[in-house]
Amino acid sequence: MVRLQDVADAAGVSRSLASRALNGVAHARVSETTRAHIVEVAERLAYIPDQRARALRTARSGALALVVPDVSNAVFAELLTGVASVVREHQAAVLLSQIGDGQDLTAIVGRGRVDGVLLQRPETMDDEHLYAVLRAEIPVVTFNSCLSERLGSVILADTEGAAAATEHLIDLGHRRIAFLGGRDLHDASRRRREGFLGCMSRHRLPVQPGHVVEGGWEAADGQQAMTRLLQHPDRPTGVVVASVNAGLGALAAAADLGLSVPSDLSVVAIQDTWFAAVARPSLTVVQMPMREAGRAAAEMLYGAIVGDALENIVVTSRPPTLVQRASTDGIT
Repeated sequence: MVRLQDVADAAGVSRSLASRALNGVAHARVSETTRAHIVEVAERLAYIPDQRARALRTARSGALALVVPDVSNAVFAELLTGVASVVREHQAAVLLSQIGDGQDLTAIVGRGRVDGVLLQRPETMDDEHLYAVLRAEIPVVTFNSCLSERLGSVILADTEGAAAATEHLIDLGHRRIAFLGGRDLHDASRRRREGFLGCMSRHRLPVQPGHVVEGGWEAADGQQAMTRLLQHPDRPTGVVVASVNAGLGALAAAADLGLSVPSDLSVVAIQDTWFAAVARPSLTVVQMPMREAGRAAAEMLYGAIVGDALENIVVTSRPPTLVQRASTDGIT
């Protein structure tokens, strides 16, 4: 059976553009030449649209919801930008909200206000609770969290990102390297820990007992985890931190203990925000493709709304990219 995505791929356009061209969306900003090309490709492939979805379209809001643990967290800014770029193509809107451990999606987004939800689970939410949250009446795509018995996720290359951060410290000559992770409930946290451990193993470098510390994504978590780590008798010379917010907290802990970064300790974190660049010292990071992930998730949601199956994808259009700043340096 030919899907809308197949038509879009063959025509060399996005799925949302193909949908608007084939469904005659008003004010769709599709040239007649492009529309004719897409229609010709659809006819050649014998694409049959879902008439039930088309009939229901006028009853839809067109809006999507981006639901995150904390709307003030700057890490989600690029994700929102990517989602919004797709939503604008549909002449619709994206609603931003946040979710806590005791909430469900209906209570947050209501009934009928949005047609689909992109959800970032809180790191304190276990799989059982997440399954319960996902029993919604509308399509839901999870961002950077994949459940074994459910399709519908867009995840980052977390293992590769953590490996890139670790590789950077090894290239600088560090051998005693520690890892400050997120909570083990979150599968992204587990993937980043695996990336660190795998890189150390490939280089035949031992990980000292106590050099892998479970902390959390936020600054206070990183500060507390770094304080515990630096009490270790065999103090590391380099630390990989699983999130940029926790990385900033780790820098604060090092300063509180009188250590100079990077002279005494090099620190690199995963993800990036504007304040990582203006911190003192500025924080070396591995940038992850958040904007691309937002676009991919929104495209998947709009496809699900018109009847396409949900799937699990890893964003590979842009690899994790190391940005060296002042918090890392070589062994002297």
